[in-house]
Amino acid sequence: MTQPHSRIYRQSSALIMAFFVGAISLSQEIIWVRILSFSSAGAPTTFAHTLGSFLIGIAIGAMIGRRVCNYPKDFLSWSAWMLVLCSFFFYISLPLAAKINLWGLYTPILFLVCITAVISGGIFPVVCQIAGSQGSVGKSVSLVYLINIIGATFGSLITGFYLLDKFPLTKAATIIFVAGLIGSLLILFFNRGNDKRVLTTRLVPIISLVFISLFFGDKMFYGFLENLQYEKKYPRTQLFKQIVENRSGIITVDEATSPGDADIVYGGGIYDGRYAIDPGSPNGIYRCYMVAALHREPEDVLEIGFSSGSWAAALIKHEAVKKLKVIEINNGYLEVIENYPEHKKLLSNPKVDIEINDGRRWLRVQPDDRKFDFMLMNTTFHWRSHATNLLSVEFLELCKSHLKSGGVVFYNTTGSDEVVRTAAEVFNYVTMVGNFVAASDSPFNITPEERRANLLRFKDSDGVPTFTRKDEFKNELDRLVKMPLPELGEKLRNSSNLQVITDDNMACEYPRRRSYWIEPSNSWGNMLRNLRRN
Repeated sequence: MTQPHSRIYRQSSALIMAFFVGAISLSQEIIWVRILSFSSAGAPTTFAHTLGSFLIGIAIGAMIGRRVCNYPKDFLSWSAWMLVLCSFFFYISLPLAAKINLWGLYTPILFLVCITAVISGGIFPVVCQIAGSQGSVGKSVSLVYLINIIGATFGSLITGFYLLDKFPLTKAATIIFVAGLIGSLLILFFNRGNDKRVLTTRLVPIISLVFISLFFGDKMFYGFLENLQYEKKYPRTQLFKQIVENRSGIITVDEATSPGDADIVYGGGIYDGRYAIDPGSPNGIYRCYMVAALHREPEDVLEIGFSSGSWAAALIKHEAVKKLKVIEINNGYLEVIENYPEHKKLLSNPKVDIEINDGRRWLRVQPDDRKFDFMLMNTTFHWRSHATNLLSVEFLELCKSHLKSGGVVFYNTTGSDEVVRTAAEVFNYVTMVGNFVAASDSPFNITPEERRANLLRFKDSDGVPTFTRKDEFKNELDRLVKMPLPELGEKLRNSSNLQVITDDNMACEYPRRRSYWIEPSNSWGNMLRNLRRN
């Protein structure tokens, strides 16, 4: 077999391979981050675990690649076939990861990430060996490294901002798989020499893999997101009713199967709400109706986080509400409500203005005179990644600066006492409605009579008060009128057992856990100082 030995040819081939390795490996890492984030509901440690597994794999692969460079072989063909192996292993690992997650396991998925990186990490030293053998080693390796970084940047941008926004996760993974095969094919095609039989033996298996992925991919990924989903409370015995995927995340909807229940929406793999707005609905929407007990005249309302839209649909029924500004970061939720007529009306309601944006960023750029009577946030679980952005002292102070006199911030604590304590750090008066905290600089002193009158101001489209529709609604009205609202602010401020959440300590995402290794007396700094003394 005759091999081309042109210096320019071999260096060009090495650079092409360096580009594809960078683009494919970083794209694979982004897919793994999304998969593990979805399966862990966005646990803040997920990215670190994924990146750590990936870097360990790269390091191990580099060690293997170093040994490969000691043996005489056709390095271009070897690296091309390794890229085929890396792409194929990555592709079949994804449905395997979903099955592993179904069994409640997490660490084995990180092992799959590591193995994927081992294979791709073993290619780069070989590519450097090819380029370095053609002239100045320093210059050649530097150029390979540059092209590899360009490929990694290109792959990250295309995958993160285009593929995951325009295609489902499985289709994006398929495109990355095929791209890896195409890169390998280019190298093998130009490295074929004059032997056409060798060309056939190289083309056939790669093209076969492409066709297999195109024709059997749907079967291989059947129930993929259902198996990956973090939420285990609701058994995955049925396929999702609807799936919306974009670069902001993955939204899934479960169809209600029990009488009196409502469809459930999940955001990023965890419970995010139900499509129900009636008093006494299973989504705890009574907390929204309790706005009547917290503010006498909430004319101008800001809601951060749209989710199912149920809270907005209930709130807009209050006669006092003249304007409702909704900030939602993921426009996929607006796509989902098209299937729910009562919620869909929000899109054309003249009182409602929905904007796709980050809530904190949007509030930060508002003019000083942009103020609201009431701010409502049905925030996600406090332990999820980035939850600090909507729970910290700094954010609450930002909210406070955009509240009118007597204004109220009302948001979900998701069971965290630190969230309530943080509210008391910023506002004078704090109370609880279920697992929601209400905070204000004015006391919550609405009388039971006023509360009943305010609750009856929630009216349906025909003008009839919502709470008079059914006997069960009337019973709910009586319950809400009698619900106590204890003042908790002073008590919380005097508590030394609860930590105040700040942007710096991220206490809700990384709670304090007392152990030997994180005790201040056992810190690395103290250990080194003790060593110097001795």
